[in-house]
Amino acid sequence: MPYAGCQKGEKGDPGPAGSNGANGTDGVDGNANVIGTNTVIVSNWNMTGSFYTAEITASGITQDIVNTGLVSVFIKYGSYWYSLPDINGKNSTSYGFSVGKVELFNQNSDYSVPVYPGSLTFRIVIISSTRIRANPGTDWNDYNEISSVFNFSE
Repeated sequence: MPYAGCQKGEKGDPGPAGSNGANGTDGVDGNANVIGTNTVIVSNWNMTGSFYTAEITASGITQDIVNTGLVSVFIKYGSYWYSLPDINGKNSTSYGFSVGKVELFNQNSDYSVPVYPGSLTFRIVIISSTRIRANPGTDWNDYNEISSVFNFSE
């Protein structure tokens, strides 16, 4: 019995091009790679030597953000946001950050023990290096400008 099988034929001509789909609607630019945290009220300060500390969990602070991004912290007085460090006479509130957290420091410049800070309102803004480069000229210490550029609000 002879062996029978299929044989591939020659390639045919391509079919006609399909029609283009409808254009999508323009939307508001998003804020990918920018995180504006919710308002955080800090009232659990711990005395460490001659200054107070407090920690805020910030899961958006990744190793990439620590290496190449930006973390800005703002404090609210009345209806206005001010960037840290905040200096009021000899007292100051500043911050540091690492993966997953922001640490706040409240101290006096003369190393005396400051008055207990009480409840203070903060907001953390976390921005990737990509978004920083895409928005040259942005004042990263101005909460209103950042929130306008990235379309987020309080």
